[in-house]
Amino acid sequence: MQPINICSTVGNVLEPSRNWLEVIFSIYVVITGLLIFTFLVGNIQVFLHSVMEKKRKMQLRSNDMEWWMSRRQMPSELKQRVRHFERHRWAAMGGEDEIDLIKDLPEGLRRDIKRYLSLDLIKKVPLFHTLSDLVLDNICDKVKPIVYTKDEKIIREGDPVQRMVFIVRGRIKRNQSLSKGAVASSILVPGGFFGDELLSSCLRRPFIDRLPASSATFICIESAEAFGLDAADLKYITEHFRYEFSNEKAKSAARYYSSNWRTWAALNIQIAWMRYKQRIRAAYLRNNGINNNDQRLMQYAAMFMSMKPHDHLE
Repeated sequence: MQPINICSTVGNVLEPSRNWLEVIFSIYVVITGLLIFTFLVGNIQVFLHSVMEKKRKMQLRSNDMEWWMSRRQMPSELKQRVRHFERHRWAAMGGEDEIDLIKDLPEGLRRDIKRYLSLDLIKKVPLFHTLSDLVLDNICDKVKPIVYTKDEKIIREGDPVQRMVFIVRGRIKRNQSLSKGAVASSILVPGGFFGDELLSSCLRRPFIDRLPASSATFICIESAEAFGLDAADLKYITEHFRYEFSNEKAKSAARYYSSNWRTWAALNIQIAWMRYKQRIRAAYLRNNGINNNDQRLMQYAAMFMSMKPHDHLE
């Protein structure tokens, strides 16, 4: 027994206990610690496996994209933009498409999940503050997440508007061409939206089955996240809940937050201010013999080119 005591107390001066309860407790502590350690190692292994699986999936997609771009002999600028978009989309969504994950679920369960995921974001849009919960539920069921990268040209002036986009994160620049090469610019921040020409088209009576043209060009200043309502989904909502968009609060919100109406208002305020300054300086201009006809023509041209938006909400 003495050699066993020496081996069991090597490195310290403690003597092993001969009480059977203390021995059982010691065995219990050792076994429990071993089980907890095994459980921890197993969880770490599962986590590493899932991470490596996603990384492997990302690498496979990246390799496929690189092969395709090389096969098509795409220029380096386009390749760089594709790589940047893939990295940003992977960081934003984790490489998974939420719509594909839940598309096979029952309709009621899918609607509840999309409401949970989208309702808080939708409520951040001032245009939807006046809508009822029933309309918001249908909007949640129809919206789709969108990711934009920096310097991406989302839509060009004159292109058909295929969806209405609501900004959740990031900033987007709006450029509208006027006359004489002048450009009206504004910045859309989270809570803003564009593509309201599509809303105007859906509310038109009689309805014209043609996508409206965009009144401006929209460019991402920084990486942005948004959600969009496609033309068919927006038409469905406006047809079934037209009464929600006909009240005065909805009209005021749609016009106040519309980038088209804001640009029109800003241009008219600028023109009015310039005309006021002209009247104040009229005497000085006449005394110095300065011809002001060209400047007046440019102002009136800008006024007529920035026609008042027609949103069919009357």
